[in-house]
Amino acid sequence: MSQSEKQQELLLQLKIENQQLLKFKKLNSLMRDTLDTFAVKGRNQSPFTSLFDLLGQELQADQQFIVAINDDETSFSILDATSPQLKNLPAQLLHKKNDIDSEQHVFSQSSAFFDLALSPKWPAVLTTTLPQARSALIQPIRIGQHHYAIVLLSDKTKTFNIEAKTVVASYSSFIASFLSLFENQRLAAERDQLFAQQKRIEQSMVQQDKLAAIGQLAAGVAHELNNPLGFIYSNLNTLKVYMQTVQSFVHNAYATTPALKDVAKAANLSFLLEDSFDLIEESLTGARRSRDIINNLRTFSHPDDISVSKIDLMAILESTIRIANTQIKRNAKLILTKDIASAYVNGNATQLSQVLLNLINNAYHAIDHKQGLITVLITQLGHWLTIKITDNGCGISNSAVSHIFEPFFTTKDVGQGTGLGLSISRAIVEQHNGCLALEHTSADGSVFVVSLPVADASKDD
Repeated sequence: MSQSEKQQELLLQLKIENQQLLKFKKLNSLMRDTLDTFAVKGRNQSPFTSLFDLLGQELQADQQFIVAINDDETSFSILDATSPQLKNLPAQLLHKKNDIDSEQHVFSQSSAFFDLALSPKWPAVLTTTLPQARSALIQPIRIGQHHYAIVLLSDKTKTFNIEAKTVVASYSSFIASFLSLFENQRLAAERDQLFAQQKRIEQSMVQQDKLAAIGQLAAGVAHELNNPLGFIYSNLNTLKVYMQTVQSFVHNAYATTPALKDVAKAANLSFLLEDSFDLIEESLTGARRSRDIINNLRTFSHPDDISVSKIDLMAILESTIRIANTQIKRNAKLILTKDIASAYVNGNATQLSQVLLNLINNAYHAIDHKQGLITVLITQLGHWLTIKITDNGCGISNSAVSHIFEPFFTTKDVGQGTGLGLSISRAIVEQHNGCLALEHTSADGSVFVVSLPVADASKDD
C-alpha cells in the first residue's frame, strides 16, 4: 500500500472517529441538559425540551411528540409534544373497530413514512390535528411492560431516510432511560399525593373521633350540672324574695321605732342589704350564663328534633336585627339590605334566629373602634337564599381560621365566650339543609355567609 493510500485511509478513519466523537458529544450534551432540567424544581419548560431541540436540529423535524401506549395496546395518549394542539389531545384509539387483531399498530415498529397520505396505518386524528405533516419517522421504545414511541414529523415528503432512522435509534437507549426517570418521577408524585390524601383522611378521622368524645363528654357534663344548677337558681330566686321581705320588715321597724335607725346605722345595715341584693343579682346572672352554657352543650351533643314549618326568613332577620341593635347601636351601625321582597324557608324560627343573632354578635365583638359597621345582605340565587354578614372589625388570624367552627374554640378573652357559638350555628344550619361558611377575612373585617334552600312554593304552609 502506497504512502498516499495510507494517508487517505488514515484520514477516513479520523473522519469516522470525529463523527463518532461529535455524536457522543451531542448525546452527552443532551444528557446534561435533560438531567439539569429534571434537577431544577418548579421548572417552566418540558423535561423533553432538550431532546426535541437536538433531534429537530439534526434531522430537520418540524414537529415532535412522544406517545404512551396503553397496556392492551388499543389506544395511545400524547406524553409530550412540541405542538400545543397535540399536548391537549385526549386519548385516542389505535385501531378501527373490529380491526384490533388484524395487524400491528403504527407505533409498534421502527419505520419511516415518506408520504403520510399514502399510509392507511397513520391515525386519522393526527392527520386532522396536524394536516400539514407529510412524512414521519417513528422509533418505538419499550420500558418493562410499558410501550412508548418518539415520533418526528416533517411538512415535506421523503424527509426521513435510513440514516435518520439510525440516528434516532442511537438515542433510543438514552430516551428509554430518560422515560424511565420521567415515569419514576410521576409515580413518586402520585405516591406523595396518595400519602397526603391518606394523612388528610387520618386527620379527619381523628377529628371525628375527637368530636364524638367531646359530644359524649358534653352530654355527661350537661346532665350532671343541670340538676344542681336548677337548685342553685331556684334557691337564689327564693333568697331574693326572702331578702325583700327582710328589707320590708326593716323599713316598717324604722317607722314604728325610730331609735332602731341609729342601731342599724352603727351596724351598716343599709349597705349590707343593698350589697346582698347586688350579690344575689350577680349570682343569678352567673347562674343564667351557666344554664345557657349547659343548654349549648346539650344542643351540641344531642341536637333537638326541631319542629319544621314554612317560615318568613325576612321577618326573622328583621326581628333579630331589632334585638341585636339595642346593644350594637352604642358602638356600631347595623344596616340591613334586601334585594328581594320575601324569603321563605322550611325550618325552625327560634333556631335560625339564634344563628343570625350569634353571627351579628360575633361581628360586633370583632369591632374594636367607634366607627363600627355591620351590614346584613339577603339575596336569592336560584333555589337558594343567602345571608351575608359583613363587619369592619379586626378580622380573624390565619392560625385561627381553620379552627373557628371547632367546638370550644374561641378567640375571646377567658370568661367572655364558650367557643360553642359557631359550631352550634353550623350544626343548626346544616340541619336545615344549608351551609354556613367564612367567605373572607382580613385586617379590615370578615364576611360570613349563610345559605338556605328556598321553601317549595307548591307545598302548603
